[in-house]
Amino acid sequence: MKTIKLFNIIKCFITFVFPFLLITAVVSVLLGDSHTSFISSLVLPFLVVLNCIQILFLLIKRSKKALVNLVALLMFFCCFDSFYQYNTNAKPSNSSIKILSFNTYQFKTSARGVDNGERKIVDFVKKQNADIVCFQEFSATKYKLFVDDYPYWVKTNIMMPYKSVLSVFSKYPIIDTGYVEFFDTKNNTMYVDISINGEILRFYNVHLESYKTSTIYQLNNPNSYKPLIERVFEADKIRAEQAQLVKDHLEGFKGKSIIVGDFNSTQYSPVYRILKKGKKDTFTEAGKGFGGTFYLFNYPFKIDHILVDETVEVVNHENFNIDLSDHEPILAEIKL
Repeated sequence: MKTIKLFNIIKCFITFVFPFLLITAVVSVLLGDSHTSFISSLVLPFLVVLNCIQILFLLIKRSKKALVNLVALLMFFCCFDSFYQYNTNAKPSNSSIKILSFNTYQFKTSARGVDNGERKIVDFVKKQNADIVCFQEFSATKYKLFVDDYPYWVKTNIMMPYKSVLSVFSKYPIIDTGYVEFFDTKNNTMYVDISINGEILRFYNVHLESYKTSTIYQLNNPNSYKPLIERVFEADKIRAEQAQLVKDHLEGFKGKSIIVGDFNSTQYSPVYRILKKGKKDTFTEAGKGFGGTFYLFNYPFKIDHILVDETVEVVNHENFNIDLSDHEPILAEIKL
């Protein structure tokens, strides 16, 4: 009897633990707590998959307990977009604008340790033939490689030696530029106003707080684990503050705006939710697959994003797997 009772307790626990964890993770992200929302934003896709598998199993058994999983899944999909997209192939358009975002890792080796050299990055960018290219972690000297194709460009001022280099290259006139300053960090955000067919469009090229964990974490040193966890939580909190600075700055601009770049946060983070308010994600609108831009243990984390105004039509979104940096580039095609 005791064995049967124990088995029933374990079965009941397994039945309710996955929907409970999914609901908890959703609430955590919505509340924006820096200590729990980071972990929640990473595990949400796994919890969704587990709940989908479990609800199918319970439906086959015709168990009413499937309603608990249904409530958890409905809560997730009411609050967030799906992590996998099924959009159909885009129709070519001559009147659209192509935007490319790429964290080039300062033209260093790729995430898999391959030294591709600058030529492959240049060839890739030229092949995409984007109208506007936003670089994060650019090089202070590599701008010369792109000026023949892009007559209008701007990059981080050389008088900012402790900042990661940002740059924007455009086929349309850049009429104004500036920064949303992040203090006490190498990260920053650059904004540019670009005149496109008589309309001023503002681009925010963002590079939010990096984790900077490589100097802390040592696999064989357990003493490094606690500082690592503390740094992860601290970076998440700083990113939320930086995102709010960008959003507050954007409120002062009355025209159309686009937020593009390396958020260092997934689409299920409070950081992303701050910046996405009033906008739509080009991947959600026109992308396909998981949209991963940063691979850790071969898992595709989507931490680079392009967010456009609700009134902007998204024609296409494309992800790449070219292994020329630790980040993968993204390309969006829009109509104003």
